[in-house]
Amino acid sequence: MWRWTQILVAGGALGSFYALVALGFSLIFGVTHAFNLAYGEFILLSGYLAYFLWKSWGLPFYGTIPVCLVVMPGAALLLHLFLRRVRSPFEINSLVATFGLALVLQNLMLALFSADYRLIQPEAFPFLHLPATGLTITDKQFGLLTFSLAATLLVHLLLRHTFLGKALRATIQEREAAELAGINVNRMGWLAFAFGGLLIGLAGPMYGQTMYIYPAGGVEATLIAITITIFAGVGRTRSLLLGGWLVGLAEAAAAMWLGGSWKELVSALLLITLLVVRPSGLAGRDGNHKP
Repeated sequence: MWRWTQILVAGGALGSFYALVALGFSLIFGVTHAFNLAYGEFILLSGYLAYFLWKSWGLPFYGTIPVCLVVMPGAALLLHLFLRRVRSPFEINSLVATFGLALVLQNLMLALFSADYRLIQPEAFPFLHLPATGLTITDKQFGLLTFSLAATLLVHLLLRHTFLGKALRATIQEREAAELAGINVNRMGWLAFAFGGLLIGLAGPMYGQTMYIYPAGGVEATLIAITITIFAGVGRTRSLLLGGWLVGLAEAAAAMWLGGSWKELVSALLLITLLVVRPSGLAGRDGNHKP
């Protein structure tokens, strides 16, 4: 029984983090239609920044997050400036452009940081331990769960209960109609990249604490973002969270029963199964664009 409880805890924390990773990708893609294959590399840059602030400057782990929250929106806005020069058909050309950018960033990180695997490892301690059940929640799991759910909730409230959020949702649903209604869709694009940069700034340090960071590791983060977005539909915060939990629980169960090397295979099989059984995603065809 305790194993299943531990799987729920580990899978819930990991799945919440996966939803956070996908949230920025989904928001940017929904508003601008930019299919950003360099998304994972930007998360890695945030992770590397947090690692060196922690390792070389002695900042506490949670002290690195505000710095990343300041730096990464600027990097995301520079990417938006670059993508504005991409010509039609924008979706395909943005995919090609960001694929090239991902290769450039990988080689740049290789030259700057070497191919060494790095992990942010602050001193860990059990946040909650119940001896009767064998359940232990570490401070890292609690941090993943708390920060990821808080960020997802804030984005959900922004999209559902503010005028700005309604403008972003309208742009996601139908860009041309939103423009005819008087919404400045170009401004929405800048805001989507800025918000995406904030989410990258939050996800990067936690990614560096949860997984090894190395120059080619951005591919894994990009695949996580794409997989969860396909699960949930573009811009749907609740479905993104549900999709993240499904993948997180599947990976936690695979790691517990089969070993860590099976996690990626289980995620791939889960994605293929969903595409076969429910090709319109978790949200269904009628609600794919409602956040």
